[in-house]
Amino acid sequence: MIVVAAILALVGTSVLLVNRSHAVASNNPAHLAPSIESLPSVSRLAAAHLVDITISTPGHVANVPALVLANNLAVTTTKIPVNALLTGSTANQVNFPVTLVGRDNVMDFSIVRLGLKVAEAPLEALPAAATVTAVAPIEKGSTTKPSFKWSITTLGDPSLNSHGVVRYLATKSDTSMSDYVDAIAVDSQGRVVAVLSSQHLWYPATFVARVATVVATGRGCHANLGVEGVSAQGGGVRIAGVVAYSPAAHAGLVDGDVVTSFNGTQINSWNDLASALYLTPAYSRARLVFERGGHLHHAVVSLTCDL
Repeated sequence: MIVVAAILALVGTSVLLVNRSHAVASNNPAHLAPSIESLPSVSRLAAAHLVDITISTPGHVANVPALVLANNLAVTTTKIPVNALLTGSTANQVNFPVTLVGRDNVMDFSIVRLGLKVAEAPLEALPAAATVTAVAPIEKGSTTKPSFKWSITTLGDPSLNSHGVVRYLATKSDTSMSDYVDAIAVDSQGRVVAVLSSQHLWYPATFVARVATVVATGRGCHANLGVEGVSAQGGGVRIAGVVAYSPAAHAGLVDGDVVTSFNGTQINSWNDLASALYLTPAYSRARLVFERGGHLHHAVVSLTCDL
């Protein structure tokens, strides 16, 4: 719940949660492209940055697509078992090693690290009220080139829901995209602007890449401080509980302290702190400023894993 609250806070301030694709109603079928060359020209470059991941477990082999990001990372909606043997393939390289990094349970993406350098996808910030090409690969095996579903859809102007969360409104499309898996949204310049989650939510590609880096840097985890708290009147987070032997406990925080800054960022509410922790790798160090008895105190903490 803490992490979900963090995402909602991030969404409200940074426009991160968008268009529920299954809400786009139409009776028209998606287009089918038997190859990359059959896709609309604007989407071919982005589609070429999808890598095939082979997931092998006892008695089962699956091939799924993953979007290639910076630092040899890639993301897929598929939940990958921790004991699975992973290999990757591109148009030029077959069966290179792949390692599971972790899974982000908020957006529902698995993060993997590729065993060789693969060119990352060109990413761009998510636009408002822009027409995009949605492309979903259909993997047939590590040695067979994928085919693709694709359609034109529009990311509408953002609106606030009753909780203050910014959502992009789904507008007219030629397909519902309800059966699209690991789809990407490509803008008119051929850049990936959004990635479709298994929950059928479009998430900004740049934010997905940022979270993937956090998880990879944090050895599969987001950061944990080890506190419970509430938003304090006038700003900050009033500590209402400190977990024994946690980073907060080692830093000397106690009930009643008010955290006002995390790594130089002002903390105005509990959601601010939860969001900051979500976007910080586990096992990193953070600078805290907190108030106690009318005086400000500073501490450096070594954060742990949120699991």
